[in-house]
Amino acid sequence: MTVALVLAGGADAGLRGQLAALGVRRVDAADRTGPGLLTVAAAARAAGERVLICVGEGVVPEDVLARLLSGDATAAFTGMNAGISRPVRSRPDPAAQVSVVGGALVVDTPDLDALARAAETLAATYAGPAPVGALISELNRRGVTVRVLDAGPNNDGAVTQLIVDPAARDIARWAAGRQLKPAALYGISLGLGLIAAIWFSELAVRAKLLASVALAGSFLVGRTGSLLAATGREGRVGPAVAWIGAASGLLTEFGIYAALAVSCGVAGRSGSAVAVGLDGTFGHALRNTFVASLGGEGQVGVWRLAVAAMAVVAVRQLAGLGFEYTARAPGNLFPRSAMRILEQAVTLPVGERFVAIAITAVFFGPRLTFVLLLGWGVLAAGYVLAGQITRSVRQTRTDDELAGDDGRARGGGLLGYDGLAAYRDDGVVSRWLGRLVQGRLPPLPPVLVGLFVTCVLTALGLENLPGILVLTPVEAMLLAGLGACHPHDGRLDWLVPALLEAGECVFLAALGFSHRVPAVLVFAVLAGLIMRHLDVAYRARAGRGIPADRFGLGWDGRMLLAGLAAMIGIVPFVYAALSGYLLVLFCWDFLSGWLHPTVGDPA
Repeated sequence: MTVALVLAGGADAGLRGQLAALGVRRVDAADRTGPGLLTVAAAARAAGERVLICVGEGVVPEDVLARLLSGDATAAFTGMNAGISRPVRSRPDPAAQVSVVGGALVVDTPDLDALARAAETLAATYAGPAPVGALISELNRRGVTVRVLDAGPNNDGAVTQLIVDPAARDIARWAAGRQLKPAALYGISLGLGLIAAIWFSELAVRAKLLASVALAGSFLVGRTGSLLAATGREGRVGPAVAWIGAASGLLTEFGIYAALAVSCGVAGRSGSAVAVGLDGTFGHALRNTFVASLGGEGQVGVWRLAVAAMAVVAVRQLAGLGFEYTARAPGNLFPRSAMRILEQAVTLPVGERFVAIAITAVFFGPRLTFVLLLGWGVLAAGYVLAGQITRSVRQTRTDDELAGDDGRARGGGLLGYDGLAAYRDDGVVSRWLGRLVQGRLPPLPPVLVGLFVTCVLTALGLENLPGILVLTPVEAMLLAGLGACHPHDGRLDWLVPALLEAGECVFLAALGFSHRVPAVLVFAVLAGLIMRHLDVAYRARAGRGIPADRFGLGWDGRMLLAGLAAMIGIVPFVYAALSGYLLVLFCWDFLSGWLHPTVGDPA
């Protein structure tokens, strides 16, 4: 049993019922400022059992609360950001925009005395409202270990929880004492990742061992930045900081993929074409297996595998963001019991991916690395998505009574860029098609049809489509544009942005490889569009959604440009120009859009 304190004006009936169903025996409300912290201190000294502290009214999802209460140690969740819209029929309602800095902290019995002293210290010295991050920061200063759930994107797993987090917490405490910012740690992490990529591009085993050490350091520093951001006194991870963390992690991983593929060119000068990518200590043992020919012979085959592995990571990341928006919770919702750690590792989070890269690249070569990442990644993504889809189908809608008479969201839901629809990265053409049907067409069916046609034509071979017929997959995917202005309030509509990205990646990769584009350019184009799409999604996540991606062309514009280039025979030139343009745009938009403060920015 647990005592719960809600630091808000009051605990509504829904929250009280939710906490009672989870085994909380008493729920009290307290003010969020100094007097409320004194109430926390008094409750901690009087309670002989664990204390649960919730900040905000009903802002922590039930699944996350269940995970917190099922553990046997002090743990916290700080994932709720400011600027959350109260939905109407599951649609964002700009008129009901509220500023919420929420979270929850469950403190185990041995740490209650430290909690009391921490709350009293904050009540006397901290003038602002009491977020979870301020309490965590003070507890850490007093030597209490607080396990933070979902502090960063896609960081769950045995490697993170059992190996990296214990060291990262100590480093985060040291960094906080020296006033280091999370962005600085993310920069260091990216630098170490690029150093690791340089060493991975060499063929020597010694170089790859050094690369593995640098990669481990990059992941440790990046995780430290995530923990430092989640446990700051402001109580939440700022939108710009969250995007810096996600971008640095993805750029590191994509750089490693590219470096491993480049290393195969060195091996190909002295070995047979089919054996390219099977080096290392035991790589020769796999030269007569399916691993040696999967994806195609030679270095181009390795690049194909690298592109496929990168696309799987990107689609899974975007699907997690979409599910987070719909469920108001992080995309990884496995219970945190000891029996579930193995299950989390099986889903191949980033820590496990880095371990797989280090081991296979050193002992077997890059080809097995990509085969493992691709095969395991597809199974893991299917498992996670199946769980999320099941959770979405079973989710009970509790906001129907807030809907208007016509069932439409107040505040212009048909605009389609004030919520989940902004995650799509639509271009001008897609938005124009969406306005034709005025948001009446559900977005998921046309996306599924377009993706199916694109995959079928790709499997048959795009080189067999002469002239204007090469635009057939693009025309099929453009059907998805008819749902661009829909509010995306269906239970499975969170899949739409990820499916659009999957269709774009499949088409551009197949078109590039079938039209003799250098493999490195195909990889660069896909990396650029992935980062652009995620940039747009993180902007929408932070309340900065854009009506149409005019500068980035959108998924529809990029596919149309590539299709037209194939018609006139200048695909390599267009891929080179597009990859460079997306790279420059990524840097420019980051400096002008993320780091430049905007009016009304919740950060």
